[in-house]
Amino acid sequence: MSEKRLKLIMIVLILALAGAYVYFVNTSVFAVAERRDNEEKISQLEADVSQLEADYMARSNNVTLELAKSLGFLDATGKAGFAIKDRPVGYARN
Repeated sequence: MSEKRLKLIMIVLILALAGAYVYFVNTSVFAVAERRDNEEKISQLEADVSQLEADYMARSNNVTLELAKSLGFLDATGKAGFAIKDRPVGYARN
């Protein structure tokens, strides 16, 4: 290889590495900015969930038997049935 060709290869390699460096720095800066935006969104969503939980708790305290009856619910009559696991899973009676 000639010295001129070696210099050209070195210049191209240096330029490629410099371009890659700029690209990766730029990508990391945008990632940090996006992370900050996402953290702000998470904080806002957590505040919204907290407000919804407070509203739920306040409304659940207002549910009474009288309210249920006024909405058309009836008292259970007869024997109430429950799902009971009295045998291992996969056991079948024939």
